[in-house]
Amino acid sequence: MASTGIYPQAVVIPVLSLISLLFGIVPLFLHAKNRNYPASCLICWFSILNLFNIINAFIWPHDNLETWWSGVGLCDVEVKLMTASYVAVPGTLVCIFRSLSCVLDTRSATVVPTRQQRWRSRFMLTLFCVVAPVIAMITNIVYQARRYYLFGIAGCVNDYDQSFMSFLLAWIWPLVICLIAAWYCGLVLYRLHKYRHEFGIILSSANSRMNKSRFLRLFFLAFLMLLGILPVQAFIVYYNSVLVGPWHPYSWAGAHASNWYDIPKVPSDGNVFFDRWIPIVGNFMIFAFFGCGKDATRIYRLVLFKLGFSHCFPRLTKSSLTSTTQSNPTPNAGESFSSKAKLLLHRGTPFISKTTPRPHDHDLGLNSSQIRRPRKAWFRFPWLRSNQTLVADGEALVSLPRFSGPSNTVCTTAWAGTSQSRGSCDLTPTTLPSPERQEFIRVKQEISQQSEMQG
Repeated sequence: MASTGIYPQAVVIPVLSLISLLFGIVPLFLHAKNRNYPASCLICWFSILNLFNIINAFIWPHDNLETWWSGVGLCDVEVKLMTASYVAVPGTLVCIFRSLSCVLDTRSATVVPTRQQRWRSRFMLTLFCVVAPVIAMITNIVYQARRYYLFGIAGCVNDYDQSFMSFLLAWIWPLVICLIAAWYCGLVLYRLHKYRHEFGIILSSANSRMNKSRFLRLFFLAFLMLLGILPVQAFIVYYNSVLVGPWHPYSWAGAHASNWYDIPKVPSDGNVFFDRWIPIVGNFMIFAFFGCGKDATRIYRLVLFKLGFSHCFPRLTKSSLTSTTQSNPTPNAGESFSSKAKLLLHRGTPFISKTTPRPHDHDLGLNSSQIRRPRKAWFRFPWLRSNQTLVADGEALVSLPRFSGPSNTVCTTAWAGTSQSRGSCDLTPTTLPSPERQEFIRVKQEISQQSEMQG
């Protein structure tokens, strides 16, 4: 006789799923704020599956089959979304590992991503997080032997036709996507080892919103998930290909027989499928890596302050919610490298400093039209300057002639000697007087870099 009592797992699974669902809210907000869309999609898929765990355990908590609801409508949606999640979760790992490998790719590193790089990233994100899940949902009807099964506690479960179509359209693709994610994971490990000494500089110079902590936390999170999902997908392919059988030739009429609309009901005996635990563990892992940091703590304090808990916790004041360090920190090596790279790509007429014109300056061919006085506002507010360099009081800026080559060219000329006069024109030893010809050392360096500006 079927049991009418509620099984312990019918209580444990929805409670843990609800806690896991709540734990994923703050990491989802932080990843969405930092435009980390693959990680955001991963949390969303885990949250959807946790929501199914709560609903199904609430509707079918026991094995009294006579009182079960048929699940028409709800299960039709659930089996489609669960089919999509089988390729969407590994697909998000592919996008995460790929984005991390691109950050460490020094061969194609740019200050501003080109249009081609942006479109390539969007294509990969759309392919693995949107297109592949949609295709999985559409092709599900091809190998769907029955509308769905009903199991106790687990609820709606998809059914597969025992033919090669199920292998080609359902079982193999999650494993293939996991192998692609493993390849990108190996690429990240290789570049981490190769650039381990320049790791911080590369992250600071890259056009990303990551620091060392975020990069490593995201990598280890995706790495541990891949270690858990890859063996499971390999076992599923092996189990359905070898242990379950025999296979039969595929036919649409055979896969969609007259009993296709019949909904078999199967008692659970208090046990559920192992895949119901995956979204629970997944969101708990995400919370462990991203729900206990400084940004997450600040959000928790803000929520408690809005709820009025500041009366219970005196330290929870409005001033404690804001950042305590308002002054600009000293730029590190990565910021200095990034600033230099941006300066190389900056458009505009280059300038060098020159002292007040002297008789020798007129001998070098400098006239009054080439000498311009800087505005003193630049000295008071140096962050307002655009393409001029900061010079001291009493100096003038001399405009250099434009080059015939690319506009993204920086030319610097320097002289060292006993004479105190400095000029900005292209000096040669023959243009100087004879006594000074041996006193000057001419150093000229031209740095050219072509860049594709953002369109």
